[in-house]
Amino acid sequence: MNRHRFALPGSFRLRLAALFGGLFLASALLAGLCLDQVLSDRVLKDQGEAMDSLTGSIAQAIESNLRERRREVILLAQSPAYVHAPLDGDELRQSLERTKQAYRYYAWIGVADTNGKVLSSTGGMLLGQSVAQRPWFIRGQHAPFVGDIHQAVLLAKLLPSAKPQGEPLRFVDFASPLYDSSGKLRGVLATHALWDWVEEIIHSRLPAKGGLEAFIVDRESNILSPFEAVGRVRAPAPLPAGQTFRLGAWPGGGDYLYSEAWAQHAGVGWRIIVRQPRQQALAALNQLRGALLLLGLAASFLLMAAVYRLATSFSRPLEELADIAERIGRGEEGAVWEIRGGAQELRQLSESMRNMTSALLARKQQLADINASLEGVVAERTNELREANRLLVAKATQLAKLARNDALTGLNNRMAANEQLQDEHQRYGRSGEPYAVLLLDIDHFKRVNDCCGHDAGDRVLAHIAAIIRHAARGTDFVARYGGEEFLLLLPATDAGGAAVLAEKIRAAVEQSQTPDVGRITASIGLAVAGRADAQPEDVVKRADQALYQAKAGGRNRVEASAG
Repeated sequence: MNRHRFALPGSFRLRLAALFGGLFLASALLAGLCLDQVLSDRVLKDQGEAMDSLTGSIAQAIESNLRERRREVILLAQSPAYVHAPLDGDELRQSLERTKQAYRYYAWIGVADTNGKVLSSTGGMLLGQSVAQRPWFIRGQHAPFVGDIHQAVLLAKLLPSAKPQGEPLRFVDFASPLYDSSGKLRGVLATHALWDWVEEIIHSRLPAKGGLEAFIVDRESNILSPFEAVGRVRAPAPLPAGQTFRLGAWPGGGDYLYSEAWAQHAGVGWRIIVRQPRQQALAALNQLRGALLLLGLAASFLLMAAVYRLATSFSRPLEELADIAERIGRGEEGAVWEIRGGAQELRQLSESMRNMTSALLARKQQLADINASLEGVVAERTNELREANRLLVAKATQLAKLARNDALTGLNNRMAANEQLQDEHQRYGRSGEPYAVLLLDIDHFKRVNDCCGHDAGDRVLAHIAAIIRHAARGTDFVARYGGEEFLLLLPATDAGGAAVLAEKIRAAVEQSQTPDVGRITASIGLAVAGRADAQPEDVVKRADQALYQAKAGGRNRVEASAG
C-alpha cells in the first residue's frame, strides 16, 4: 500500500474535502433558490395579511363611528322634546348644547323647519337662515341621510379660517327628519362632525415606522384623506372580489404593497387603502438573503477544512478496513478485523465489526421473529390508544361546552362571563378603547316563584334571555350571571352607547308579555371601564352598585355608575 499517495492533489483527503464542500455549497445555493421563493411568498403573504388586518381595523373603526353618530342623531330626533317641544324653544336649544358637548367633534347642531329655516342651533348659523340647499336637507325625505365630505360655506361665520397647516375645515354631516306625535313631518335635525375624527382613527392605528400611508377614497376614486394627497395622488382601481392586498405598480409611479377595505355604512361608500413601498415591505427578506448567502459560504469553507483534517487521520485506517472487508466479502470468513495505527475509536470499530459479523448471522432469525411479534403488539396498542384518545377528546369537548353554558336559557354562564371579562379588560389595557358592562335584574322575581311556581319562573328567565339576546348587538357578550341576574359585556362602547342599548332592553322587557305572568319589568345597572379599574371585577362591582340604585329608585329603570 502506497502511503504517500494521500498527499497528492488527487488524494482521498483533498477529493473528499472538495466533494463535501462543493456538494454543500451547491445544496445551499439550490436550497437558497427554493427557500427564496418560499420566503418571498411567505413574507409577502404575512405582510399582506398584516396590512389587510390593519386596513380592516381602520375601516371597522370608521364605520362604527358613523353608525354610532347616525344612531345618536336618529334616537335624539325620536326623543319627546323633539316630538312635542317648539322647534325654537329653550328646551330644544339646551338639548342641542348637551348633545354637542357629549361628542367633541360636533362642530354644529341645529334644527330647521320644513321650509329649511334654522330655528334652533348651537351657534354659528343665524336663526332664520335658510338651509334648504344644504346636502343634508331634502324636503319630504323620510329616511336619515349622511352627506359626503365637503367644505362648509354656511359655517364660514362659525369657523372662518382654515387649519394652521392650510387645510380647509371639512365635515361629515348627519341628519334625521323630525315628526310630531301624529307622524307629520315638522322639520329636520342636522349635525356637522369635524373630519378630524377620521384622521384621529387613522393616526391611532397606523404605525409610526415602516413607511405606511393610509388613504380614504370615495366612490369616484377621488382622494378624500389625507388632505395633502388630494389632487396629487391617484388611487388604484378597486381590488377584485376575494383579493384583499396586492404588490404592484401604483398609479403615478412606484411599486407598493397595498390593501383595501370598505366603509359603506349609510351609503358613504368609502374605500380605505393602506400602502407601503415595496422596498420597505420586503426589507426583511433582502436582509435574510444576504445573511443566508454569507452563512452558506462560511459553512462551506469550514466544512471543507474539517473534512480535510478528518480525512487525513481516517484515510489510512479506512483503507485497511476496506481491504479486510473486501477479503471477507470474497469469502475469507477467518479474516481478522485488525488495523495498524489509527485512532482508538477505529480500533474499537474493527473489534466491534468482528463481533458484529459473528453475531449478526446468529441473531438474524431471532430478530425477525421478535420484529414480527412486536409489529402485531404495536398495531394492537396503537388502535387501542387511538380509540381511547378519541373518546377523551369528545368527552373533554362536551365537558368544556357544558362548563360554559347555562342549560336553562342557552346563554353563557358565569364562568364564561368571567373569562370574557378578563380578556376584554386586557384588551382595554392594551388599546385604551373602553368597554361597558350592563347588569340586569328582574324586578320582584321572587313573587313569580312564590305565586306561580318555579316552573313558571324558569319560563320567565328563558323569555327574558331571548329578549336580551335579540336586542344585543352581534359583538356583545350575553350571559346569565346568577339567579335572575344577566350580564352584558359591550366591547368598544362608551357610556352613551351603553345607555341607549340598556334603555332599549328595559323597554323591550316592559312591553313584552311574559308566559304565565304577563307584564314584568327589569332594572339595569351600567358601568364603563376606566383607568381606576385595576380588575374587571371592579367594573362589574360598579355596575352592581348602579343596579342597586336602580332598585332603590323605584325599579324598571336604568342607572349608570358615577365612576
